Amino acid sequence: MSVILEAINRHDPDKIALVSASQSVTYGALAKAVEDMANGLSNVRVLGIALDNGTEWLLWDLAAVKAGITCVPLPPFFSTQQRDHIIQAAGVSHIITPGGLTETGAAESKLIPDGTAKITFTSGTTGTPKGVCLSQDGIEQVTQSIVDVLGADLAERHLPVMPLSVLLENVAGVYATILAGGTAHIYSLNAIGMANPFQPDFVQLAHTISTHKITSAILVPELLRGLMQAVAQTKLELPSLKFIAVGGSKVAPELVVQTRALGLPVYEGYGLSECASVVSLNTPQNDRPGTVGKVLPHIDLAVAGGEITIRNPAFLGYLGEAHEGIFRTGDLGHVDDNGFLHIDGRKKNVLITSHGRNISPEWVESVLLAQPQILQAVVFGDAQPYLSALIVPAHETADMDQAVKTANEALPEYAQIKAFHSAPPFTVQDSTLTGTGRPKREEIFRKYQSQITKEYDHELLRTAG
Repeated sequence: MSVILEAINRHDPDKIALVSASQSVTYGALAKAVEDMANGLSNVRVLGIALDNGTEWLLWDLAAVKAGITCVPLPPFFSTQQRDHIIQAAGVSHIITPGGLTETGAAESKLIPDGTAKITFTSGTTGTPKGVCLSQDGIEQVTQSIVDVLGADLAERHLPVMPLSVLLENVAGVYATILAGGTAHIYSLNAIGMANPFQPDFVQLAHTISTHKITSAILVPELLRGLMQAVAQTKLELPSLKFIAVGGSKVAPELVVQTRALGLPVYEGYGLSECASVVSLNTPQNDRPGTVGKVLPHIDLAVAGGEITIRNPAFLGYLGEAHEGIFRTGDLGHVDDNGFLHIDGRKKNVLITSHGRNISPEWVESVLLAQPQILQAVVFGDAQPYLSALIVPAHETADMDQAVKTANEALPEYAQIKAFHSAPPFTVQDSTLTGTGRPKREEIFRKYQSQITKEYDHELLRTAG
């Protein structure tokens, strides 16, 4: 039986497990509701969940676990085209929306590895999201390790800030809270100020944490920065908070220092979808800012040729690509003498925004270059709240504003260009192009660094003001 389901049955049946704006659910009622909903899934092959955060989201998720069927969370930040792709690629037979459970008509997928309990789709380094297939045992190993290294007390009252369709929130947040016997306060994203992930209401978020005496939360760096500014602006104290995990993108050590100075207990971690969310984590007992913490006890991690590799039983493969053995993360790193993991960079060009979205610059650049007014384009935005670009106009009278606007209409919001600067042509002669015409990104960044960083520095000042 599932470790999570066993824990639900083991906890005090009268203790509150879930809280929303409209109801509280005890552990006893949760066990019964999961059982009843699982019985209603007998005709479901693959379940897609397209709901806002709330107790219902988790009930359907756990019902899929109970019924032994594959669950596919559908992130709200994906475009319609991306969502349609997911439904067809994963063979989602039924989808739960605010309107109820409906059939999709999608054909059964032959691409899902045996034993897949959950398929989490990354935000897509190209326009097409990639399906990561995970086993339930592997997911629950991560959950158990998190509880083991943190203890049960920190999960007393957890607030999901990100969509539950984000694996990190689903597994490290709510699953860990339930396993530890805590209470998950699952409110709609709108109720906590997170309905628009690109323009959150951080003051509302801070007041939610204060009002409900939340003890733990998980944030990406951009959300942490916003919460920090809201706390500084309102002078609101959040004494109930015991643990804020931050990850999903690079975290500047200065940010950890600044947030802790405001009384926010921030601890950086590192994870991958292929490893069911969390690989390593700083904790109150073992903490070293500037690192991503110590590797979870069940993880078999090594560094080969500077690249972090993991033998992780949670990862069964991508849709259509079975996986066995060692997973190469593409991240460069090392483990210091005290056992703390350091992330030194990435082998590939993938940008990870401060919202935690993985984006291939080549994908966005290809959309920009599809515009006749644009001759060349290079995209930046690693560890930043949005993407920016250096653009070479095709001619002197080219309408760059319109060209970027048209390109953005073909991109999901997290991959849109929010700022751009004109630049002279990139050439082999000035060392900004390779002999085959590919941009030398590091050279271009060095050449235009002041222009690029000035844009983001201005944005931080504007936000802080």
